[in-house]
Amino acid sequence: MKSFARKVWGFIAPNTEWLVLLAVAIVAAWFYADGRAVRADRAEILQASQLICAGAGADFAASTTIETDIRGRKVTVDHARGAVCRRHVANLASFKADTVQATADTLAGAMKDRDAKMGTDAARAATDAAAARAATERMEIEDAKAQSQNRVDRGWYAAVNGVAGLRPND
Repeated sequence: MKSFARKVWGFIAPNTEWLVLLAVAIVAAWFYADGRAVRADRAEILQASQLICAGAGADFAASTTIETDIRGRKVTVDHARGAVCRRHVANLASFKADTVQATADTLAGAMKDRDAKMGTDAARAATDAAAARAATERMEIEDAKAQSQNRVDRGWYAAVNGVAGLRPND
């Protein structure tokens, strides 16, 4: 093992300049390759940003706008590249979130109203069914009474009106 280490050191010692140069070249090649990937990623991100801004209807380039400060004075504001677009996209995202929330609130309110109406309608239908059943029973009683007496009277007409859903005559 010691002889192997001596042989390796015997090769490295006289060639240190070349080995350092080789190591520096390898590191430089790695940085160059990594830098190309970084530049390619940056170009792709820049293109995507420009497409997003164009789709949102804002300009990606650096710009200058005149705005009002908190004291009400007009001031000139220099915007960096993409700043106006970022603000515009943030406003669009906020608008979308607010719209989705308003839609959800509207749908929840509509469902609540529909459930309340269905409950009211079901209760009204039950009341109407009970009233119709009672009117039919009264009509059967009055009809049996009329057949046994062979004449109709005020109760029979009131029962007919009840079956038809009308008020009894006074």
